[in-house]
Amino acid sequence: MAEISKKKVLIGCPTYSRYKYCIDEYLKAVQDIEHDSYDLLLVDNSPDDSFFKELKSRGVNIVKIAHCEPARERIIRARNVLRDRAIDGGYDHFLSLEQDIIVRPDILKRLLAHGKDIVTAYYGNDMMLTVKHKQTGELKKVRVNLPLVYIKGSEGKIRRANPQDVLKKGLVEVGAMGLGCLLISTEVLKKVKFRYDPEKKAFDDMYFCKDAKEAGYKLYIDGDTVVQHLHRKWDDVGER
Repeated sequence: MAEISKKKVLIGCPTYSRYKYCIDEYLKAVQDIEHDSYDLLLVDNSPDDSFFKELKSRGVNIVKIAHCEPARERIIRARNVLRDRAIDGGYDHFLSLEQDIIVRPDILKRLLAHGKDIVTAYYGNDMMLTVKHKQTGELKKVRVNLPLVYIKGSEGKIRRANPQDVLKKGLVEVGAMGLGCLLISTEVLKKVKFRYDPEKKAFDDMYFCKDAKEAGYKLYIDGDTVVQHLHRKWDDVGER
């Protein structure tokens, strides 16, 4: 464990003024992380400078980049600023930690302990699903909190995981995941940049997973490490 605590980790994410609702909880959770060597960097892509100036005045390590459209473009620009900082700063890992994810103090200890190049904690968001009653055949809509993880289904096709597929199952190899609480080794970042395809609906997280797998890396979830997701829907960004 002593060697793990010495790993140098950059924590960060793109940020935007709309995340004011959870900034205090986020910063407190990051401050409370139990690890010897980590830094936080936020990359603000808000339309104006007000959120940037507010956080800067509070001592938050934050940089500002130009706002642009579409949302996916400004997100990957911000992520690649973080990628470059992780590589150029000599960090061993980058923890992509979205601002609506509230982590536990031992998050780095738990994720680093697996010794994997790419591993996520467990978090999800609520989705309405149509389910059929086994006895009556009646269809009804239910709200289910699904993890932001994709696995191979029975026919070999990638599908959204159900909680029972990964929750409390320890370390599980998966097909894709979100970037909300994802630990990535810098060696991966040297080979994989963040990107998206403007002709398709997928976000950069799916392309990152695709490119990482093509570069020879495996993707994992630690189903025993559960973090809080303060999720809100944004009409101009779209749903994953």
